[in-house]
Amino acid sequence: MQEQNHKDGDKAGVLKINFILPFKPRRPAGGFRVMYEYANRLAQKGYKVHLTFPIETPYMKYRLPYVVRLILSKLEGFKRDKWFEFEPSITMSYVPQVKDKYVVDADVVIATWWSTVLEMGKLSNSKGKKLNLIQGFENWEGNEDLLYESYNMQNTVNVVVASYLKSIVREHTDNRIELIENGIDNTVYYTKYRIEDRNPATVGMTYSIQEIKGSKYGLEALMLVKEEVPELQVEIFGISPSPEGLPGWIRYYRSPENLRKVYNRNAIFISNSFTEGFGLVSVESMFCGCALVCTDIEGHQEYAFDGKTALLVDVRNSRQMADKIIFLIRNNDYRINLARSGNKYVQRFRWENAIEKMEKVIRSL
Repeated sequence: MQEQNHKDGDKAGVLKINFILPFKPRRPAGGFRVMYEYANRLAQKGYKVHLTFPIETPYMKYRLPYVVRLILSKLEGFKRDKWFEFEPSITMSYVPQVKDKYVVDADVVIATWWSTVLEMGKLSNSKGKKLNLIQGFENWEGNEDLLYESYNMQNTVNVVVASYLKSIVREHTDNRIELIENGIDNTVYYTKYRIEDRNPATVGMTYSIQEIKGSKYGLEALMLVKEEVPELQVEIFGISPSPEGLPGWIRYYRSPENLRKVYNRNAIFISNSFTEGFGLVSVESMFCGCALVCTDIEGHQEYAFDGKTALLVDVRNSRQMADKIIFLIRNNDYRINLARSGNKYVQRFRWENAIEKMEKVIRSL
């Protein structure tokens, strides 16, 4: 079940870090990408890094029974994700469950998602000092009592990706809390095409079948815009199959290899989420020079300030979203200034800053 054994005979002084993920994703996912980036960048700094993927995580909904998943993991062997390029030194393994007898020994163990964190909290001290990476207010499917319990695991440091999360977590624990905003790789996401030269009637959007992402309302808004701006062109992307019935003026890309090109081809980017931990995609678009129109939610409020770095709209309000898009299309100078201001502000969210803060927390443990 292991891609490579994680042996104890490491060089003296090299810290061993074990990342425990909720499961092994087949397609790109924001929370996993953040964990993978931390793993890669810590490996580049000389840490001994291992990734652990449990086959069974409590409260996780699975398509196949546990026994079938276990057999498949043995038959298939361990395969690295195709959508992310890992440092060669990183080792990985499947484990049946997050239990002492399956999890490797380490100096520090890092988990994300409340159910995984609850299991991590039961591990012995030999598995490492515990760190809970909180990437959102994960109350989408209930179990809030267990969610709050995950904030209060014994001898665990909580790391949150946004200031509003720090306030929420503080209400439920006296444990140490550190704020480390998510990072963006500015060598991947940057403004390649001049903001002022873009066709103002071009809009980008991410699409998801998850209701909390609000894609339905984004598509409704774009249809309303098209009625008043016939020259509108739209590009949307996601990991799901293309939504049915898309008109020809909306192009859909499933798991595009180069998101920077998509962002740079568009003047405006919209996000319709009901909730976000941080909203990585929106920040990526701003790094690439898009003017952002997004819902007025706490995750967006870390960088989206109405009329300064973005335009904000009410959740589920397609008409309001459409009006803000139309305003930017018809007021091109305003769109240019908003995009420039947003691009300047988000430069603080770089991976160099995030990894420096994370390394300080790890060393302090």
